[in-house]
Amino acid sequence: MAGRITKMLLVLLVMLLAAGAALLTGGHLTALADNTLTGLHWLAAAATGQVLGSMTGGIAYPVGLIGSAACIGVFLRLNLRRPGVALLATGFACNAFVVALNGAMPVSVATLTQAGIEGFPEDPRHELADASTRLPWLGDVVPVALPGFGQAVSPGDVLIAAGAGLLLYAGMGGTGRIPVEPAPSWQDLEPKAAPDHPAK
Repeated sequence: MAGRITKMLLVLLVMLLAAGAALLTGGHLTALADNTLTGLHWLAAAATGQVLGSMTGGIAYPVGLIGSAACIGVFLRLNLRRPGVALLATGFACNAFVVALNGAMPVSVATLTQAGIEGFPEDPRHELADASTRLPWLGDVVPVALPGFGQAVSPGDVLIAAGAGLLLYAGMGGTGRIPVEPAPSWQDLEPKAAPDHPAK
């Protein structure tokens, strides 16, 4: 649970930074109402599958993960033309690939040490990387030094966070440059002469 929470914090942190950048470059939160994503029910189905699989355990756990991954894949395909969704899809694909090869997400012991984590919490979704691990560089090898929430995340997680941030930034209408007031011209700075009134 701690690993999932930390990874969500990483995504939320990136999204907060993206929202701040969008506001600074002319974006608005209200613009999100006009950028509704397609197929949100697929995300709801994916979340339900993961929760039920984790709670039930046994054979329901891998079945829930497979079903959840399929639902996420459909959602990403429906929104692939949106900014950031390609990064999201690549990140999910990287995570799914390394998990499929190893049966769980491999975690680097050295990375845990760099993140300030002592020991390895029991979690069926993760396993310590060793000499038999396939494609260990796609596992949790990126240290996250959040105070009190240190954790190791995967390159796929980084791509997911970046994609979510870009999707939010574009959805808020960020322009990529900071809006500034135009500088006044010399004519604007010169004192205005009082108009002549014709004598009566």
